[in-house]
Amino acid sequence: MKKVVAMRCREYDPEAVKIKLEAAMEALGGLRQWIKPGDRVLLKVNLLTGKIPEEAVTTHPQVVIALADLLMEAGASVSIADSPAGPFSKGRLKKVYRLTGMERIESETGAKLNWNLESQEIHYSEGYRLKSFAVLQAVLETDHIINICKMKTHSMTLMTGAVKNMFGIMPGLKKAELHFRFTEPEDFAHAMVDICEYAQPTLSVMDGIDAMEGAGPSAGDIKKAGVLLVSKNPHALDAVAAKYMGVDPLQVPTLRVAEKRNLCSLSEDELEIQGVEMNGSTPFKLPDTQEPDFLERYSKWPVIGNVFRRISRKHLRPKPVLQKERCISCYECDTICPANAICMIHRRPEFIYDKCIRCYCCQEVCPEKAIWIYRPGILKRLSGS
Repeated sequence: MKKVVAMRCREYDPEAVKIKLEAAMEALGGLRQWIKPGDRVLLKVNLLTGKIPEEAVTTHPQVVIALADLLMEAGASVSIADSPAGPFSKGRLKKVYRLTGMERIESETGAKLNWNLESQEIHYSEGYRLKSFAVLQAVLETDHIINICKMKTHSMTLMTGAVKNMFGIMPGLKKAELHFRFTEPEDFAHAMVDICEYAQPTLSVMDGIDAMEGAGPSAGDIKKAGVLLVSKNPHALDAVAAKYMGVDPLQVPTLRVAEKRNLCSLSEDELEIQGVEMNGSTPFKLPDTQEPDFLERYSKWPVIGNVFRRISRKHLRPKPVLQKERCISCYECDTICPANAICMIHRRPEFIYDKCIRCYCCQEVCPEKAIWIYRPGILKRLSGS
């Protein structure tokens, strides 16, 4: 049975956050059972892009400060790392660290921000889809990873949590390349699970005090969820979070494949939840990118599958659309697009839908929320939404 501790915490009050996290870890056996004096611990935060904490896009610095304090009290040396979306450079890291509030953590706690841009290709024979991939050098030079994710919806994977957060141990645009390699949701989910299983985080913590619903992971609306979740098993944590968000865990691709791979049972009988009651919350608004199951099912039919896939891609699938008045010509969407499906015309993106793989990375990195998802009327009628 996989144990998840859920703590009610409605505000980012420094003392309250630390007390709640310490209590959650005690319920799991105590931090000192994993962390010994002198251990090197990397806090793998969610620093998707340069947004201030109040926008609920990234891990809140107060959660990071609380965990850093607890770890250093246990005698560990602590570092903080992530690879934000887009090119992995010191300039981009500096901007992201400043805007997300990570910069002050170094002076307040003594935890060190990662500036090492080096990565290394690792071999992982146990991977289902990934047998080798690039990993940040900082990840390879630590004894423990503590995975501090954010509770958010996600345009491609429905929700982003502990498993998806480990994607950030890959450097910069290497992540975009992976989107292009694995365009089918299940294949991409297997790749995400491969990365998480390679990383083997010692502990996973979800910041759900201020969460995100709707057009996550960056263009959605703030949802006052008021919870902190902690577990040794990232899949179990995501399953409990999904239920809290009003999502059937089997709808989440990473959870489906995790269950297939016997990494976590999604049965309520196999998930032990300690702490606050996780039922009864208002369901999260979901992204407009969700497609009816029959689209994927019919696309796999022999002979006619390819024809159906081409027709559905053009007429049935959601697609990114530009709100021209909001575009600032920053070229972030063009830089990130793994399929080269964006052409910049008069400093504005034009989408080549025949090439678009519907990863929605363009929407994810747009700093002005200038890209929205168009959901065809016929799709709304077919899916009843």
